[in-house]
Amino acid sequence: EGRCFHHGRFIMRLREAAAANPNVTIVETKAVSTIKSTHTGDVLGVQCQTDGKQDFYFGPLTVVADGYASTFRKEYLPIQPVAKSKFWGLELIDAKLPIPGHGHVVLGDFPPILIYQIGEHETRILIDIPDNLPSASVANGGVKGHMRNVVLPSLPECIRPSFEAALEKGGFRSMPNSFLRPVTNRIPGLMFLGDSLNMRHPLTGGGMTVAFNDVVLLRNLLSPEAVPDLSDTKLVLKQLSKFHWQRKSLISVINILAQSLYSILAAGDPNLKVLQRGCFRYFQLGLIDGPIGLLSGIIRSPLVLLRHFYSVAFLTIWLH
Repeated sequence: EGRCFHHGRFIMRLREAAAANPNVTIVETKAVSTIKSTHTGDVLGVQCQTDGKQDFYFGPLTVVADGYASTFRKEYLPIQPVAKSKFWGLELIDAKLPIPGHGHVVLGDFPPILIYQIGEHETRILIDIPDNLPSASVANGGVKGHMRNVVLPSLPECIRPSFEAALEKGGFRSMPNSFLRPVTNRIPGLMFLGDSLNMRHPLTGGGMTVAFNDVVLLRNLLSPEAVPDLSDTKLVLKQLSKFHWQRKSLISVINILAQSLYSILAAGDPNLKVLQRGCFRYFQLGLIDGPIGLLSGIIRSPLVLLRHFYSVAFLTIWLH
């Protein structure tokens, strides 16, 4: 049985919980740039725009958590995200799902389509559209043309009326499906966190699992007991190095699964189609506890992941 939460309301509750702490001050502003020491290059704080006026905030440690389109990443990190496709999202009203209460993945001779309920009457559909996809070209009607000509006929008949209504309504929204490998935080006075540091394909929904794991690790590594003074940049950098390596057992599993499962489900060549059939047959045999445990972050062993990969590969060879 699966459970889900409304992301926006959940984030607001987290903000309320943070604001309730006496040592937290919330300021609505726009961070423009970091403030660096002219002598050492250490980051001392941020320059902001508050109600159109210049503002400054200083602290021993500045945390950059400005998401997938981070404005500070290019300045400090040696690598940048790679995105080869986008998820286009529509909200279906009163959609009749083949199996209510379950997530659905629609596969065919096109990139994967995800369908899952997000409310009593609302269902989200995410359509993966790679860059330069011929069926989504301007000549074929663009993204809307791909949805009407390729996606609509491929959906279960019970979903088509609500999808067609959403298609006519318009207002499509998209997000790039990015991959960004993590690097160690090495800048004194600064650290990156969340999607600004590390991303994987959102197909498996692993982002929040990684985010909460990172928060728990940092709570321990940067606690007053571990780091009495955040101005001790050498100690902070040492702890951030530990953070980089301690998170690997979980994030490597989730990142590898996200990228590999997308490749298998998208199946851009005949060999991957064969592997896709082997993967589904593996699940049909009832061997799902391990993969689900890995996806959810409950099982954190790369060796378990390796065992399942080899099992799927050998089953595929046997079937083929």
